[in-house]
Amino acid sequence: MDAEEFIDYIEEKIYPYTLRENGRANISSLFRKYSEDLLIECVDIGVSQYFQYDSNGNLTQDSAQQFLNKLGGIAYNKSRDPIDQEIHHQKNKCKKSYAYWNDGKAEEIFNDYIRALRNAGWSDEQVLNDLQTEVSRLTNSSHNWTQWSNQMLSWLHDIEHWNDKDTITIQQEESILPEALFLDLSPNFQSLCKQINASYENNLFDCTAVMMRRLLEGLLVLSYQNYGIESEITAKDHVHHVTLDKIIKNAEQNTVLELSGNTKKELMIFKDLGNYSAHKIWYNCTQQDIKPHILKYRVVIEELIYKSGLKG
Repeated sequence: MDAEEFIDYIEEKIYPYTLRENGRANISSLFRKYSEDLLIECVDIGVSQYFQYDSNGNLTQDSAQQFLNKLGGIAYNKSRDPIDQEIHHQKNKCKKSYAYWNDGKAEEIFNDYIRALRNAGWSDEQVLNDLQTEVSRLTNSSHNWTQWSNQMLSWLHDIEHWNDKDTITIQQEESILPEALFLDLSPNFQSLCKQINASYENNLFDCTAVMMRRLLEGLLVLSYQNYGIESEITAKDHVHHVTLDKIIKNAEQNTVLELSGNTKKELMIFKDLGNYSAHKIWYNCTQQDIKPHILKYRVVIEELIYKSGLKG
């Protein structure tokens, strides 16, 4: 397809209207600037978003003109880096949802937030996933600019101090999870794994059970995110996740996640141990409650680390 053919393609879309000389020049300019595939995609987006029809089913002139006016902007946004596209999307959602929105400050917060994640060793895929999940949930659950910006700044502060805020080394001897399994993970997951080992080695078995459950739930959620099926475990408010019990029941039969048979069988054991230790008034976890399941837990966690995308 050359520029003239693309102009013809546009005029077929806006029929019975045609492009004037300056309109043809604008379309030709877009064709020189962007790829054919991207422009075809942008035309489809523009048609779905801006075309309107009168009572007789005819395209209205105003909507055809708006489509033409917006086409360049659509192409610009679609040509941007996926992270930039997601930031643009998040900001637009906030502008529509909040009575007040400081776009300049928001851009600064987003840039600092992404820079901090990259400095912490996150890949662009992980950053994009975080924007599409955690930040998106914050956008949906916040009621105003102040609530959104304060939480983002709090997260930013935490990320910037991931490597220095824990000045006490967690002494542990790999009793449950070997270091080779978690040393390449982000600092927060390393800390969880070390706390599991350390609490077990220091006879803090209720602590061990609760932390084992926490790690299990976190990796399951990340696995659903990594496979693009998080909506299957999202609650009706579209912000929070369903309970771990419901996540596990879904995971046991989920053909996309496709957990191994042994992992499906063991998930409830560690959910129950953690729940009993956290919620049962008269229950105290003992070493014998955990020890027979250590190897099973390691196997489950190793599978979920790969399913979650934390390791390739």
